[in-house]
Amino acid sequence: MKTKLVILGSVAIVGAVVLVVYARGTDKTPQHKKSQAVADNHGIDSSDTGASLNAMSSAPDGATPCESAYNSFAAEQASAQLRKSKSLFRFVAPKDEFIATCQTLPAETQKCMLPRYQRAHPDCMKLKPPQAVLDKMYQPAFESK
Repeated sequence: MKTKLVILGSVAIVGAVVLVVYARGTDKTPQHKKSQAVADNHGIDSSDTGASLNAMSSAPDGATPCESAYNSFAAEQASAQLRKSKSLFRFVAPKDEFIATCQTLPAETQKCMLPRYQRAHPDCMKLKPPQAVLDKMYQPAFESK
């Protein structure tokens, strides 16, 4: 009886090992290609980017367009921190500084600081503030090419 149990247990273990080896062997993607998403985005995985953009789009509205924009940037940073991943921004000014700088912009440009508004209004590209002003509010984690 004990011999049968030992044999049956051994067969079960060998079967589990074969199943694991087979399952791992069916993924034919080379390891260097699996990490390509991370390499292409300066260490930011494409799933992280999606989560960050979702956090920015879902951020609560503030009392003003500038406060709404700040909430969007702060939500992205909080989301990245919760996921223990890289933020899309290496710098976001403290709330009072961000809003004060934003409020120096024309009213239409202030609305364009909110990413979800900007996405729906292509004319925002023409209203982009000078880079020196943007640098006081936020700086991307990487520069676009």
